[in-house]
Amino acid sequence: MKIMFISDIHGSLKYLEKIKEIYHYECPNKIIVLGDVFYGGYSSFKDIEDILDSFINCYIIKGNCDSETDIMTSRLTFMDYYYFECFNKKIFCSHGNIYNISKLPPKDFDCLVYGHTHRGMIVKENNKYYLNPGSISFPRGGSVNSYLIMDDKGIFLKDLDRNIIENSSW
Repeated sequence: MKIMFISDIHGSLKYLEKIKEIYHYECPNKIIVLGDVFYGGYSSFKDIEDILDSFINCYIIKGNCDSETDIMTSRLTFMDYYYFECFNKKIFCSHGNIYNISKLPPKDFDCLVYGHTHRGMIVKENNKYYLNPGSISFPRGGSVNSYLIMDDKGIFLKDLDRNIIENSSW
């Protein structure tokens, strides 16, 4: 099993097309988009929707920059959060503006995965993982455009050239 996490697309078709190439290389069983899909970019909504629709088992979380109008007019389905179990872990995914390392979600979790900050990270504290794939389009704070992979071996934060930036074994 392999899961890919991306966040903070902000309407960038250029970087989403790069993610599509990476998706075909990584071959994840599931991809989770942690919000801010449209806002801030001027690419065609249809082109962005087409790419996201092409991903198998794609789950999309609403970000703080995803407007109600964008969500209502999009053919994509947005969730407030996504909670599931995999790798013997309870995984809670959100955009990060509500639940994050400083404000924990109401559900028990082993891994909290969120975007919003545009900075990739892998933090383990008290047997819990706090993960952020960074932003595919607008990295901040000296970080690079990045995504996150989770598989049977562990967690891998990678740049868009698929180089490992940071990793942690289970």
